[in-house]
Amino acid sequence: MAAPNAFDAQINSLYPVRKNTDFSISVLDPAKPFDVLADVEIGEGLNEFVDEHLLQVSVVDRSTATRVAFAEFKEPLKPEDNTPRTVRLRVPFGALTSVSSGDVMELVATYTVTAGVNTSVSNEISDTFTIQ
Repeated sequence: MAAPNAFDAQINSLYPVRKNTDFSISVLDPAKPFDVLADVEIGEGLNEFVDEHLLQVSVVDRSTATRVAFAEFKEPLKPEDNTPRTVRLRVPFGALTSVSSGDVMELVATYTVTAGVNTSVSNEISDTFTIQ
């Protein structure tokens, strides 16, 4: 994915990983907690005025067309002059209870950066993964 415009923010990648690791998951044991990693970037111009960022992540069961989990990560940010900001955000999830073996899953995320009265919003959908 290309770098964001100077006054934009974006999600560069979004994927599930084993709890407290950076190892991606293609098959998920629903009884075990896991994390979602999002590599995000804030353009240089926007980064000079940032107040906070918010990552909202839904776990969607494509086999049943339902959202089975939701979590978010929010934190205040300090502005930085003349530099873009790149960060890896970690969002923890617990075990998934309303899924079945073989279900096809995906992550859907929205990333919002607030800078005074201005906001930049980006979204991303992960590659699919499967329930064990």
